[in-house]
Amino acid sequence: MSDQTYLTRAGLAKLQKHLEDFQRQKRRLSEEVGRAAQLGDLRENAEYTAAKEKLQQVLDRINELQWKLSHVKLTDDLPVQNGMAAVGCRITLKDLSNSKQIVYTLVGPDEADPANGHLSIASPIGKALLGQKIKSQVQVQLPAGLRSFEILSIER
Repeated sequence: MSDQTYLTRAGLAKLQKHLEDFQRQKRRLSEEVGRAAQLGDLRENAEYTAAKEKLQQVLDRINELQWKLSHVKLTDDLPVQNGMAAVGCRITLKDLSNSKQIVYTLVGPDEADPANGHLSIASPIGKALLGQKIKSQVQVQLPAGLRSFEILSIER
């Protein structure tokens, strides 16, 4: 799974916007590097060094985003097999320690936001849920200790 970038359509649009923002930064920083280079001796030019370092960080981020975008799999289009938990599914769980219900949507790491119910498939709970079916019980080792959950529903 690590060679794919799992995104919703909204996540794809957000990633594309981030790429556009970084490409604008790249153009601006390239101009700054050019201006700083004209200030003289590059070995002792802190402005030039800082601009080059920032430009390299932006270029690295652009490369990372371009790679992710070239490996996108839209979760909205993925089929769900036999009611099994998969990326893009909304899963209702019951925490067996306190009987509370929790609802998560399984997403790729780029869209993870547990506080808002978007759980990464790379997280301990996300990994444990993948491939499970309704009524399955899963145990997950978390930093706070072992937790048990029952899957109450799986929806696309």
